[in-house]
Amino acid sequence: MILSRKFVEFGWMGFFKTLVVLLLASFSLIACNRKPADAVGTWKGFIKNPSGETVAFTLEIKKEGNLLVGSLVNGDEKTTSTSGSFDGNTLNLGFDFYDAQLTAQIENDELRGVFERQWQKKNLQRELHATRGELTVFSGPPAGKGRIGGDWILRVGDPPKFWRASFRQQGTEVRGTIIPVSGDWGELSGTFVNRQLILNRFDGINSRIFKASLTAEGKLDGFVDLGLFDPMRKVIAERLDERNKASVSALPDPSNYTKMSNPAEPLRFNFPDLEGSPVASTDERFKNKVVIVSITGSWCPNCHEEAPVMQEFYNKYREQGLEVVGLGFEYTGDSERDREQLKIFNRRHGITYPMLYAESTENGEIERKLPQLVNFGAYPTTIFIGRDGLVKRIHTGFEGKATGDRHTKLKSEYENLIKELLDGRETELTQ
Repeated sequence: MILSRKFVEFGWMGFFKTLVVLLLASFSLIACNRKPADAVGTWKGFIKNPSGETVAFTLEIKKEGNLLVGSLVNGDEKTTSTSGSFDGNTLNLGFDFYDAQLTAQIENDELRGVFERQWQKKNLQRELHATRGELTVFSGPPAGKGRIGGDWILRVGDPPKFWRASFRQQGTEVRGTIIPVSGDWGELSGTFVNRQLILNRFDGINSRIFKASLTAEGKLDGFVDLGLFDPMRKVIAERLDERNKASVSALPDPSNYTKMSNPAEPLRFNFPDLEGSPVASTDERFKNKVVIVSITGSWCPNCHEEAPVMQEFYNKYREQGLEVVGLGFEYTGDSERDREQLKIFNRRHGITYPMLYAESTENGEIERKLPQLVNFGAYPTTIFIGRDGLVKRIHTGFEGKATGDRHTKLKSEYENLIKELLDGRETELTQ
């Protein structure tokens, strides 16, 4: 019995030892076969707004030589990083033109982290989460009832503000943009399924979502969430057609929104350039010239769209007497940091016209720095001055490429106005 018991005890001990060895070998094999983390690819996920709404985004990461490049994808638009690294665990993407950084941990096929950037005098952080996925192709079979492609008038908030919107639909896929007087939102993308519309945009600055239901009366009933800058707002939208042309009269006119308090006076400005040298409206370089003054900022997506257009006009018409000057209003109030952001803005767009540092975007600063303007409402605001030194037109906001024909038309209007002013044909400022 004693020998038998020892044999049994030895047998169980041997069994457990063998089991432990096998388990350790299995774990080791799993660890060896586990796919190492890889940042390259397409990631689809959500970023959280202060309201609690989550905005869908797509992040596309590529390797270009030894460089890692990440792009926030919105339809055909991409906001692409200027620096990037991945150490096998932590992803870092820098967007220097927005003073922003994406930092995330990658494990297997899951990405979690934050997108942070400077906002006024605060460091703003947004949580994000994404998994691997393929880019959605903008195609599909024609939809049946309930198509929403076309132009719309949006009544936003209470009391209502009136905005435009334009959507394109293919199957269940929808793209388009919303156009307040301050300028378009850039391209939004999303879906229209079971009469429910969801459009998203995250470009590093804007984190926006539009959700609405198509009612039996053919209206869109929902809300917009503008992320940081505004609370959630109720929206009722009607398709723009022959029946509601009167609605257009309620839309603010960007060419007649901001005005001069006294159009008989020349616009006055005096700010340092990015090296600290003063530049004033009374300087010799502006005398008897056509001058475009762009009130801008490096933090403003619409300003990034307008700047190359201003540079194009400057290149084309400078020898004929055109001057362009940018007045950069920045977030932090730290002059060294703000000037550096404006220098990055200039390099990004190849700007050779003078960019001046007009200091802060804080409430009341525009009124204090440019007291002749009435009803200032947007960055950018573009001021056209004739050879006589008087303001001829002020355009609020900028309609970018996402607005399609509106963008083409605006560029054409700008160029025609420049030619008229260079030829000395006087245009009166509409007040």
